[in-house]
Amino acid sequence: MLTPVMAAIFVAVSGTPVDHVSAVWLLFVAVAATVAAAVLGSYVPRNGLRPDVGCTPCAAMSAMTVVGAMMALNNFGSMLIGPALAIAVTLFGFAQRLDQTETCSVPARPNLPDGD
Repeated sequence: MLTPVMAAIFVAVSGTPVDHVSAVWLLFVAVAATVAAAVLGSYVPRNGLRPDVGCTPCAAMSAMTVVGAMMALNNFGSMLIGPALAIAVTLFGFAQRLDQTETCSVPARPNLPDGD
């Protein structure tokens, strides 16, 4: 459900009319949008409770790769390097998000006295 929205955003951010790009460019943008949707979708809680995003710097890093993909598309327009970089950046963010439990653990809270 989020993939078409991300694809539309990526095409709009690139500033390139769809009729001026190749089918390979569109395919690369579709792949980048799919991975970006997976990254952003990983923030949605599965059980209806509050999201478990981990510690703030690591959680922000994964989401910021979607912004990085948009920057790559904006800078390179209709050139294939833009969507190729967008795929690479979003894949990094997705891998970071999947591996976050080992690399970005939240420290346990110390046991504080009850004040008695």
